[in-house]
Amino acid sequence: MLKFEIVSSRTVEGVDKEKKFVAYMLQVRQDSTETRVFDQDPANVERRYTHFLDLYNGLKKEQPTLLNNVSFPRKIVVGNFDPNLISTRCAAFESMLNIVASESRLRDAPAAIAFFQNAELKEARRLIDEGKFDQALSVLETSFKLLNKVYTDRSRVVLSVLCRIVACAGASGGALAGPVEKWAQLALKRYEAVSDSDLLIIYIPLLHTCISIWETLGRDKSRLVEELNSLRKRGMKVDSVPSLMEAVDELDTNI
Repeated sequence: MLKFEIVSSRTVEGVDKEKKFVAYMLQVRQDSTETRVFDQDPANVERRYTHFLDLYNGLKKEQPTLLNNVSFPRKIVVGNFDPNLISTRCAAFESMLNIVASESRLRDAPAAIAFFQNAELKEARRLIDEGKFDQALSVLETSFKLLNKVYTDRSRVVLSVLCRIVACAGASGGALAGPVEKWAQLALKRYEAVSDSDLLIIYIPLLHTCISIWETLGRDKSRLVEELNSLRKRGMKVDSVPSLMEAVDELDTNI
């Protein structure tokens, strides 16, 4: 059973002209309802009040009837750091998220996808642009853990972040080939049963990146090369294709 819980909160001092704010630690779990066992490897991410507000407003616009009974805490000018207010907000956030957990139409709404992925995606992109690939990898691994609990294994949003993890190895010039190898193997395995034509667009860049990783690590790449040749014979363009990172960026714009 998908479960959301606000496990803690902290006050964050703003930088530059940003005001200080409260960061809420959101824990995402897949608990067992039969054995009453909690998920032993939960995902933990921080979100601000504005993230929850954007989620509520977006869902209210996209699926208004499903949120009829949701009461969202209003924004206030003074007293944002009062412990009682924070506690009240935590309860309201959890209540809304657990309605999202129980309804696939809410989880699949653009507002929900944005809530679950955009903060980490933005941070990972910044780190990649700065050449901090190992830090970007850590952020993306956290994002994958969260998204893989909320969505199915072969959903677009999960495969997108998984392929972005693999793309980090290509963008790093092979420096992350070792840590990324297990993710590359997982991506290839999950693509075995994918039929979505949009998702197949990034399959060829994925193969190219995996071949590069295998070469860096001295692995046998023959099966991957054979797969590329098979796609070529079927009339698919396998040469001069975008990088995996570029292909994933293009896919994300369409999610």
